[in-house]
Amino acid sequence: MTEKNTIQVICGHVTITDTEEFIHRIKQISNKHEIAIQAINADFLAGRKHAIFAAEKAIQAFKKGKNIAKNQGIETLLYIAGTRQIEKALQFGIKKGENNIALIAINPHEKKTDAIKELKELINEDPQLIDYTNSKKEKITQAFNITPPEIEAAGEEKIPDLVLERVAFTNLTK
Repeated sequence: MTEKNTIQVICGHVTITDTEEFIHRIKQISNKHEIAIQAINADFLAGRKHAIFAAEKAIQAFKKGKNIAKNQGIETLLYIAGTRQIEKALQFGIKKGENNIALIAINPHEKKTDAIKELKELINEDPQLIDYTNSKKEKITQAFNITPPEIEAAGEEKIPDLVLERVAFTNLTK
């Protein structure tokens, strides 16, 4: 029997008054439904493809025994950030105050759960927050060390592809 993982991403706005309490609530949902969930600052995401690709790479790392983190959520965060350094990847996480958030859920089971419904109750959903926009350009180019010559050579519309390239090369820098 092959293991089939379902990856779902929901995005929205949330005001976090207590970061530890918010993360604890996510962990409760994760444990209850036996799925991995990772909260990401959506301002660092270069599109849905970025989130899904990173989660797929995390799943592959676990299957091959090449994971660095102890859970798929943190491994996904490492791939989102395009790094194998947990400390650097944590900069892509959520913080106290106003957040544009993406919640990435990896369900290794064939059975359906209410996890996504429960996660949606934590945020004010806005599916467009995951999309790459010009307002994300500076934050993303800095975070992924995308240089002006690279942008000039590839074109500004290719910035999301340059991010995916960084995520893909994360394995090689392990």
